[in-house]
Amino acid sequence: MVKRQTNRTEIFRTYELDLDLLQKLYYTHQQEYLRKRLRAIKAVYEGQSRYQVCRSLGCSYNALTKWIDVVLLHGLAKLVAPIKHPNTPQRLSSEQKKELKRMILEKSPRDYGIVRNLWTADIMIEVIQSRWNISLKSSRIYEILEELGLSYQRAHRDYEPPDKDAQKAFVEQVKKNWNI
Repeated sequence: MVKRQTNRTEIFRTYELDLDLLQKLYYTHQQEYLRKRLRAIKAVYEGQSRYQVCRSLGCSYNALTKWIDVVLLHGLAKLVAPIKHPNTPQRLSSEQKKELKRMILEKSPRDYGIVRNLWTADIMIEVIQSRWNISLKSSRIYEILEELGLSYQRAHRDYEPPDKDAQKAFVEQVKKNWNI
């Protein structure tokens, strides 16, 4: 009698996946590549084949297999843990990172000559370049924000409270110009 070998997918489906943690990690991490990993893991766990998941999410079969192995061996948190490159020197010093955090929390881009009110990754890159002559990619900005305990959120317009006197003067000027 030949003993049938169990594959990863079958082993994974017997694994007790914490779906609440998966959802929390999904909403905690804004990077699409991490969210794709979590969606893939959930889809396999819910019964889709690895081939179906690869086709629908556009990932390779080998990558999905590695993600499953990571979850089986180390858990979901390891799947979204940042990749550490121990031999790569940090471009921003810890003092510069602390100053960057203060800049983001206490100042606006206008204080650095940029005609915008909201911090975006591109604006942070521009300020870091002009202030410290260091070039960074937006993906590194998101990692730095996470290191600093900050979260990246999509920008939306923030309007300052209206100046009632300025509004009234504007209306009067329009009426005067249009002879109303």
